[in-house]
Amino acid sequence: MFKVGLMTFKATSAETNGQFAFIETILPPGARVEPHQHPEAEVFFILDGEFTFWIGDEEEATTSGKGAFLSVPPYVRHAYWNHTDVPGKILGMLAPGGNGGLETFFRQVGVPLHEGDDIPDLTRPVDFLHEEIERHRNRPHQD
Repeated sequence: MFKVGLMTFKATSAETNGQFAFIETILPPGARVEPHQHPEAEVFFILDGEFTFWIGDEEEATTSGKGAFLSVPPYVRHAYWNHTDVPGKILGMLAPGGNGGLETFFRQVGVPLHEGDDIPDLTRPVDFLHEEIERHRNRPHQD
């Protein structure tokens, strides 16, 4: 799975007694989440922008814009892509939440931002964000 963007945990599994997690994600132009599946159900509400989604049969793509709601049952293969030249924003929910699931994965592979850190320019294409992430990952953090 490949995801690059800014994730903000709005409600964590710890805050919901393991029932679910809400995560807001801003994806820059060209960002893709490759086909994958997982044991959690996942729902998406498009807050801004437009995305191409594949749920189940990858040959049947759906274009979804602001206000669209998409639901992915557990273990169903899915993918999505910000096919536009502007950032898009998605509010996602994973259920159930809990230790060892997707929320944990995102925390393990992500590069956390700390108070005072600059937020990368998410209006730039995804390749630029890859470079910014590597610079941030290799920079010592000052607490």
